[in-house]
Amino acid sequence: MQFYRAGHYSVVRSVLNCGVWFSFFCGLLPLWAKPETSYLPSVSILLCTLSEDPPKQNRGAGAGEHQADTESEASSESVLEEALQEYRIEIGRVASAQQQAPGKGVQPKSRDYHGNLYEYFRNDVLDAWPHEVRQANGLKSVLRRNQFGFNLTGPLRIPRIYEGGGKTFFSVTYEGTREKISRSNLGTIPTVPERYGDFSDLVDNAGEPVTVYDPTTTRPNPKFDPTQAVSLSNLQYLRDPFSGNVIPRERLDPVALNAIAYYPSPNTNVGPFLRNNFFANSVETNTPNGVVWRMDHSIGTRHKISWNGRYSSGLDGAAPIFDNPANPGSPPRHVSSRSSEISETFNLSPAVVNHFHISAWYSALKNQVGSGEAIDYARELGLSGVQAGAFPRFEFSPYISIGSQPGSLIRYQNAAYSASDGLSVRRKKHNLHFDFSATWSQVNTLRPRSPAGRFLFDGNLTSLPGINNTGNPFTQFLLGLSNRADQSITLNPSYFRSNQFQLTFGDQYQMTPNLNWSFGLGMQIDDPRREKFDHQSNLDLNLINPQNQRPGALIFAGQNGGLQTFSPPQMNWEPAISWALNPWGDRKTVLRGGYAIFFQGFPLYPTDFGTLGFNAYPLIVSANGQLVPAAVLQNGFPQDFVLPPDLRPTAANGTRAHYMDPIGTLPYEQTWRLEIERDLPAEFVVRVGYYGEKGTHRFTGNGLDLNALSPDALAYRDRLNDLDFNSSLRPYPQYREIVTGYGYPIGSNTAHRGNLRAEKRFSHGLSLTALYTLSKSIDDIVEDWIRPQNSTNLKPEKSITPYDITHHLSLNYLYEFPLGPGKALLNQGGWVESVLGGWSLSGVATFHSGTPVVLRPLFNNTGGVAEDLRVNVVSGADPHVANPTPDQWFNPSAFDQPPDFTLGNGPRTHPSLRNPGAQNIDMSLTKRMPVSEDWTLELIVEGFNAFNHGNWNMPDPLIGSIENPNLNAGRIVGSTGGRVIQLGLRLSF
Repeated sequence: MQFYRAGHYSVVRSVLNCGVWFSFFCGLLPLWAKPETSYLPSVSILLCTLSEDPPKQNRGAGAGEHQADTESEASSESVLEEALQEYRIEIGRVASAQQQAPGKGVQPKSRDYHGNLYEYFRNDVLDAWPHEVRQANGLKSVLRRNQFGFNLTGPLRIPRIYEGGGKTFFSVTYEGTREKISRSNLGTIPTVPERYGDFSDLVDNAGEPVTVYDPTTTRPNPKFDPTQAVSLSNLQYLRDPFSGNVIPRERLDPVALNAIAYYPSPNTNVGPFLRNNFFANSVETNTPNGVVWRMDHSIGTRHKISWNGRYSSGLDGAAPIFDNPANPGSPPRHVSSRSSEISETFNLSPAVVNHFHISAWYSALKNQVGSGEAIDYARELGLSGVQAGAFPRFEFSPYISIGSQPGSLIRYQNAAYSASDGLSVRRKKHNLHFDFSATWSQVNTLRPRSPAGRFLFDGNLTSLPGINNTGNPFTQFLLGLSNRADQSITLNPSYFRSNQFQLTFGDQYQMTPNLNWSFGLGMQIDDPRREKFDHQSNLDLNLINPQNQRPGALIFAGQNGGLQTFSPPQMNWEPAISWALNPWGDRKTVLRGGYAIFFQGFPLYPTDFGTLGFNAYPLIVSANGQLVPAAVLQNGFPQDFVLPPDLRPTAANGTRAHYMDPIGTLPYEQTWRLEIERDLPAEFVVRVGYYGEKGTHRFTGNGLDLNALSPDALAYRDRLNDLDFNSSLRPYPQYREIVTGYGYPIGSNTAHRGNLRAEKRFSHGLSLTALYTLSKSIDDIVEDWIRPQNSTNLKPEKSITPYDITHHLSLNYLYEFPLGPGKALLNQGGWVESVLGGWSLSGVATFHSGTPVVLRPLFNNTGGVAEDLRVNVVSGADPHVANPTPDQWFNPSAFDQPPDFTLGNGPRTHPSLRNPGAQNIDMSLTKRMPVSEDWTLELIVEGFNAFNHGNWNMPDPLIGSIENPNLNAGRIVGSTGGRVIQLGLRLSF
């Protein structure tokens, strides 16, 4: 069997479709312990069944992102399919053993036990070098992987204690992986001269010199005409350039100088110009271990009890970008997971069956930044006013940041406990079922986003005020002048809880021998999120704020009549109907269709969102980002904030305030489908299907700002750079932003998908499945990385979904060569048959088109009105090129940088431009050798990306203006991918 590696980061799925795993009592480890003792040792999630997911209310928009392996997702699917097929065979053996089991007191024979031992091995000596490594002049790409385990299935028999009598059967599986694999990262870091103030080589996106200005020389321009726009000929402020574009050494901030010592040296020159000069190909380490077991016991002929258990743990040691404490990439993660399910099936009569089960699911994760919890890096840098525990974060895009990634000190535990009972009654042509389920979900989290402070530098203080393409973010960092700074002061974990209850009635009705239909109606009751100790807060947008007498003040759970939540419980109805028809009664043609409505529960994410007042998130913003800094590094983080707890209604003033929907509206999804399936000669089956989806009140990401400026404010132009004036124009001027977390129900989506599936069932040594999908998805759902141009109007955000893939084709095949025993050729015995017989070839090939191009302008000079500025579309210009190549994938002349203080008229994602597609072909050659009547040895050679194909990276999407162009727009830098060889040995009995 095959498990994903621990580094797939969310839930790693097992191939044993056997419910939940490990000891039920381990799964019931309490999460209601005292705060100081509730966090358990934690390590990597490894195992989860194909059928199991965390409970519904733990799923939804905003879940974490997956990172692709060197081998593609398709290769993992092939291994999963192979393992799943093997499991079906093993279960078939168990079922056969059950049917043929001798009577009570008869000992089971050794052949009743089945299983396997296996080892899969990878080493970079066998592989092709990844394309991205060669292109960046990398010296090596490490891959060391050993995946090993065993499985044993059969009747339970303990000599002299329990003989089983053919009533009790078990299956146990162990798997471990030891992996070291290189992960590449290409980016830009400052050159060595730039680190000490010499910017004489600084150029822009067109290769033209960029001038750096001295902020201490800033002065009003007496000739400024306020009736005209700011321009080079009408400057509002004058500022002198640094002589020779060199910052004097005595002007460099000591904290910045200490921090840049953690930068490695540039090691490549991919370009263009001075960009893409650093290539990291560091090693990721994964050490997952997992145990899975299942036990089934029959009591007489009417009762069956099943117990499934699992346990997994491991280290997901993400590949660092810098091999030192200032690593800006993901830190190592210790994750553990365990769950269990006990179920009972009771046949009350031939027509009445009852099924009852209880389950528990638990996972824990802990991120850490090496020895950061013991070392005060901020103090070593000379930075005061921030907490110890991580390396302070310094961001100055487009350069690679320095310091611990936000959230580097996360600790959290998820748990869910559920109980359900279902009664099925067969009456004439009706099969009625009544189901009830209850789920209790918990999340304990400690998640300071910026534990040691985060400082942003936008370059405006070293630019000519109001003029694009001047100044540089890194020069501003060297001067220690941050335009925005924040930190998180999280004193206690948060203990969130929510419950869900479901009551469902359904009927499967056989109207005629050729027509079946099913109807179901569910009633779902969802409790909103609450915090165990009432450490939860929310904005009341109607309550008067005492500080400025404007609407909008903070309220706290437990202070208004003892309420722990801010939303009422929700009850929703979920209807579903489906049908199946044999139109000609020959069983060769089947029509199927259906329609259903599903509601999503309240989100329960492992974040501390909605705890302002109990935790503090001080935010310091420059009074005018073009003229003065928010913080000076050598002076430390300003301390003009109140430490938590601060339960005043004004506690969120001046910060990014948190807002949760008080109505409690839940997202719902409508789905419909229509399929036609036809059996053809020669064991072929063809299925054509259409599937539709419409989502309403979908939860948005954290990129929506409910305190955004109206586009009408653009008329004030450069006055918007004044923070006080800017804030006065906002609906709630006491807050910098009002963010919604991941639970604001304002999004919508529609999706349409057509499938054509052709399958050749296994015969004559060959099975083959081809699946082609044509799809289109549209949404206006806000993401963290693709924010709206303006949150006051989301209608322009409706566009092709950023992840939409129009065409997808996959081919799965298995061919057993016609050689050897029972085959057409070489079946007479002898050594030739032994060598040439027993071979099979299998594989998966996937091909898909690219995702939509997301175009953005080089500069966003809108005074904070546009959160994520769009480009302008040039009328009459064709954005496509006749023959797209890496040198020109699309026509950048069809787009333009919007003028200052205007919004772009282009869409969020382009409706017809697509990034390059991708393909991947995985192949496996297997030699099966009988060792004895019951023992078989398999030798396996697998090639992931067998033909060493390189998939192109995405084109540069940044669009400049005529005055300041981006010459790289529409060009592709490099490709990724490389063949990986895996050798396997499997002994089955």
